[in-house]
Amino acid sequence: MAGIKDKAKQIWEALTLPDGIDEEYDERCDNAFNRVVDYFIGFSYVAFFVMSIISVYFLITREIL
Repeated sequence: MAGIKDKAKQIWEALTLPDGIDEEYDERCDNAFNRVVDYFIGFSYVAFFVMSIISVYFLITREIL
């Protein structure tokens, strides 16, 4: 139970800490956010291309042929 409280406290401090107080912490947070966004964009590209390939496959096999 103490671990959950510690995690909740860390999350609360991360959300309420103003920018500019700790430059090193701000840099780590920005890098973590950018990494998550990069993973999301990469996943979105992969999902888009997979759906495109499936759509082209069904277009060719069901409509054209």
